[in-house]
Amino acid sequence: MFGVFINVGSSSYNPSGRGRILKDYRFEFLPIPEMRKTSDKIPTYRDLGFSRVKFPDLQVHLDPEFETFTYGHVRRGFGDIANLTKMKKDDCLFLYATLENEDGWAPYIIGYFRNPEVFDCRRLTNAKILSLKSKGFGNCAHLKRVDPHVDLLIKGGVGSKRLLKAFPMAEEGNNLALAKRLDDLVLTSTSKKVKSGAPWFRWTLTSSNAEELLEMIEAWQRV
Repeated sequence: MFGVFINVGSSSYNPSGRGRILKDYRFEFLPIPEMRKTSDKIPTYRDLGFSRVKFPDLQVHLDPEFETFTYGHVRRGFGDIANLTKMKKDDCLFLYATLENEDGWAPYIIGYFRNPEVFDCRRLTNAKILSLKSKGFGNCAHLKRVDPHVDLLIKGGVGSKRLLKAFPMAEEGNNLALAKRLDDLVLTSTSKKVKSGAPWFRWTLTSSNAEELLEMIEAWQRV
């Protein structure tokens, strides 16, 4: 099983900062603010229950969303488009976010899309992209915009889920063994192994052994 890892959600570059992780690894995933003109009604951080953010009345770009499992991707480089379009049935898109913890912040897997369906939108008109609402993308934040501004639309299939407990991707106290195993399973798109302290957390990561990683993640949910 082939796996692709994409960093999602708010970071220190955004006005409301990052989401957070609790001691039991339950977490708050904080979406980025919506910065483009929309045609549909868009919730604010306050509407979604984010009371501690600095600007609660900003509209939210809720992407990915885990109700119908949609994600809109805009090219970042680092091999992202090539790897995302390579995904086939039975592959997996892992979604990870940088979350605040007691030591500052770290990256955690927060969910995944199994059996992903990828729509390449790069040569489509805005009207054709918006017509993909009928393909299950009605909840996708990009399709709530006047200009979708999206290169790929991805729909998670059977087995997709938002995790109850975020899975740590970096060295973190007693989870050092997990981090070392993850180093063996996950590569950057340039085939370099993930190394602690390296600036890899904005890169596209890939795994040719996603089955084993999924087993580790599900075992983590039961701890």
